[in-house]
Amino acid sequence: MKRLTFLFLLIQLSAAAQTINSAYVKALYQKYPTQPSDLCSSCKLWVNPYYKSIADTLKHAPLLTYYVYTKAHRLQQEAADVPRTGVYAAWHPAYGQPNETAIYQYANTQSPDLIAKGHCQAWILLAYDADGAILSNTYTFNAAMEYQGQNTGTQIATEELTRQLTQQTDSVRIWCGTWGSKQTFTKGKVTATMPSHYYKVIQYNDITLTYWLPNEPTEKRSKLPERLITYEALVEKLGFDPKALFY
Repeated sequence: MKRLTFLFLLIQLSAAAQTINSAYVKALYQKYPTQPSDLCSSCKLWVNPYYKSIADTLKHAPLLTYYVYTKAHRLQQEAADVPRTGVYAAWHPAYGQPNETAIYQYANTQSPDLIAKGHCQAWILLAYDADGAILSNTYTFNAAMEYQGQNTGTQIATEELTRQLTQQTDSVRIWCGTWGSKQTFTKGKVTATMPSHYYKVIQYNDITLTYWLPNEPTEKRSKLPERLITYEALVEKLGFDPKALFY
């Protein structure tokens, strides 16, 4: 325990020694350029030290993200207490990709229900240090247009479940992505697709939980058990095997 506490202290001292500002964020993203992906004609692969992602850069939606969340991450995040404000809450495009702030603002003038920047891999699961918090808030590669009802409903329920599971196991594997289209929004040169569904696969020990999450403003935390499907059914819906691509 003393060694873990010392590690937290070193992390905090290291972060304090750096100025986390826009120049820092720009340099951080430039370290991790995107690469071509064969998953679709407009797909790009993005790999950073925290998670992997394949996104459709025309639809501006992640098709597959992958992250291994650990008990150590949870303890570190709780100790580091990175604030969800300022630079740690701001959204950014991956290097070379367009900024999507305006398209979200526009979409919300057209929608009667609030459209959120819907994380695949959750901020709270990645905010065990400054870089993880920043890179979690990445347009296209870790977020798509998600109704706030789902964002604070079934989606957050999967995040809460993942944190709880680290009471039982040392690590949890998470696959998450989007599927389908409810509608599109265009602002300037950017057209973003609101997916009809998110999906999430949570694997711990020898257990795999697979969720098919309708992107609806009426989704509630309590509906999560109703969203369970088999992993085989998910592969059939997606047309690809997430575990075969990232593991």
